[in-house]
Amino acid sequence: MVMKNFNSRLPLITKRYSLYLISGWTIIIILSVVWNIYQTHKETIEKARIEARTVFEHSLAVRNWSANLDGVYVPVTDKIQPNPYLTDPDRDLTTTGGKKLTLMNPVWILREIYEVISRQSALPAINRTVSLKYLNPKDIPDEWEKKGLLSFEKGEGEISEITDINGKPYMRVLKPLKTEESCLKCHAFQGYKVGDIRGGMSISVPMKPYYKSEARTQMTIAISHIFLWVVGIGSIVILSRNIQRQQQAIAESEWKFKTLSESAGDWEYWVNESREIVFMSPSCERITGYTQKDFTENRDLVYDIIHPEERAIFEKHLSNFNMPQHEDIEFRIITKDGHEKWLSHVCGPIYTEDKFFGRRVSNRDITDKKRLQEQLSQSQKMESLGLLAGGIAHDFNNLLTAIIGYASLLQEELRDSNETVRKDIQQVLTASEKAQKLTSGLLAFSRKQIMRQSTVSLHKIIEGISEMLRRVIGEDIELKINCTETEFPIFADAHQIEQVILNLATNAKDAMPSGGRLTIETTTLILDSVFTAKYNAKPGRYMMLSMSDTGSGIDKKHLPHIFEPFFTTKEKGKGTGLGLSLVYGVIKQHEGFINAYSENGVGTTFKIYLPVSSGEYKDTGIAEALSYKPRDDLRGRGTILVAEDEETVRGFLKDTLESYGYNVIAAADGEDAILKFYENKERIAMVIMDVIMPKKNGKEVYDIIRKINPDMKALFISGYTQDIITSKGISEEGLEFIEKPLRIQTLMEKIKNMIK
Repeated sequence: MVMKNFNSRLPLITKRYSLYLISGWTIIIILSVVWNIYQTHKETIEKARIEARTVFEHSLAVRNWSANLDGVYVPVTDKIQPNPYLTDPDRDLTTTGGKKLTLMNPVWILREIYEVISRQSALPAINRTVSLKYLNPKDIPDEWEKKGLLSFEKGEGEISEITDINGKPYMRVLKPLKTEESCLKCHAFQGYKVGDIRGGMSISVPMKPYYKSEARTQMTIAISHIFLWVVGIGSIVILSRNIQRQQQAIAESEWKFKTLSESAGDWEYWVNESREIVFMSPSCERITGYTQKDFTENRDLVYDIIHPEERAIFEKHLSNFNMPQHEDIEFRIITKDGHEKWLSHVCGPIYTEDKFFGRRVSNRDITDKKRLQEQLSQSQKMESLGLLAGGIAHDFNNLLTAIIGYASLLQEELRDSNETVRKDIQQVLTASEKAQKLTSGLLAFSRKQIMRQSTVSLHKIIEGISEMLRRVIGEDIELKINCTETEFPIFADAHQIEQVILNLATNAKDAMPSGGRLTIETTTLILDSVFTAKYNAKPGRYMMLSMSDTGSGIDKKHLPHIFEPFFTTKEKGKGTGLGLSLVYGVIKQHEGFINAYSENGVGTTFKIYLPVSSGEYKDTGIAEALSYKPRDDLRGRGTILVAEDEETVRGFLKDTLESYGYNVIAAADGEDAILKFYENKERIAMVIMDVIMPKKNGKEVYDIIRKINPDMKALFISGYTQDIITSKGISEEGLEFIEKPLRIQTLMEKIKNMIK
């Protein structure tokens, strides 16, 4: 079936070339017909012009003859009367026999001759003698003749043109008549001198006979060219059939080899016993970028494109070139455009009658397979890190809650103590903040961090931290911020986006120890599915944040690994390897994606793509978002049930709430919380519960309490990851929630707003 389809293409190919030849031959014939018809028409016009000139010469000869005779006397008849415009005193004579004669001058003679011709011919030539200083009204020139007479005064020697006379086409030729000695006898009184142009003679030859002759000639041309076209087409058809038969024979002999080499998706080649390439499949160009000609002209190219780190493996593989078998290997190559590709390499010997003829090599492109393996490995690393973060988040955040909480209370109580004590407490808080950021970084990377997303302005975020960025990068690095004039709002956690920018700025600073330039740019984009599919993202509108430095750059071999957790190229003790993995996690959590471009000695550019928000953006102002109420304004009254299984956190909450004026009932687990609510339901104003507790979790406790008092207000707290909290039904129902570690001010503001 394949052979049949292949053979069926050959007549189509030959037919296509035959059509090209037929089209070319047809064009040649048409051009020849047009050219010959054009030339025939030109010749017709020229023949008529020649006839008009001949008539002019004949008429001029008659004129000169009669002028030399000083005119001719003819008998006066009814048709021939004396010329009233002739002033010669000898114009009229009477013979001795009494016969009256009158003198006819040259012009009068010519006029009489052409009157006779016009009576005898259906299409006679027309002769007119015209002058701008005429004596006889018949010599008045028409517009065309007047135009010609004026041109004679400017030096023209002849004018000719085809015009209509009485609705019929005529070739008109007008030539000047110069004054001669014999002319002065009649025209001297007009001021003429010998040599002056006295007027002109106009000859008009009818074109109808010429056009008839031209039509016959054109018909002959058309018929002869049609004959030539038919003969040519027949020859092309016969020639094409012969060529088709020859092509069919050649194609059938080459089909098997062609099919084998071109249909193979793998890169195949044959190396002879002298290690010279005798065959290279066309698929080499698709895989390597180099053509068959490149490989045949440079026998070392198959070795040169192997990645430097893989050449030892390849050389070992071919160390015994004549071995019957070789093990399969995988290695990288550098393509013509500089990209790396992975190949699976298989080769075997070629023998004919026990004679070794070289090796047949088959290389398969397994780059996508390797990439998928790397992505799977990366996903496994991220999942492992997510499990690690989720496992430590609860206990670690509980400890941080107690540490930060009690340190904050102690800071308030010792507000008036000496400076050394206040500094020590601040150091505890600072260290706790760093510990919290480390946990948040792990959660962000694993995409389990709880986000506080809203519709925000990326430009406002950049503007808000610009001064901080200048302090982070130092004075020896120039900061340039170029934000696009138009902006799409994004649905994001502004704090996390700030952390992304600060992390990238810190990395840029480390890459420019001697100073340089950090450029931050934004632009609006609309990405199609072809582009976003490479990053497993959705098509649509995006804001792109670009951060470029002029630092040392990132080595190509390291670039694919920079977002992996704990991967770092910095010196020991100067990097945790979580900075870029945190950035990666945050951007993924925002359903965006990130690219990195780098060149050694030139610099690095990170491009972050954030999807546009579908919500409405309202600029509430940075000052309002960061403003806090004084502590005295957060004091309140009422009884609060606190259910927390971690003793340190439970004690911190009890001490903190009581210091702000509230009464506290503490419960150690879910069942204890239900029991104490029953006992004190009349005076409890709200409940604060950990989401995950022994015996009954916070949501179960809340559902029971709500049956007793549907209007009871509840605030949930947890240090677990987002997926666990979601599974407990907290997020879906829109219940009030604060994540650990707890901030006193945030906690008290939330309680104050809930108990009014």
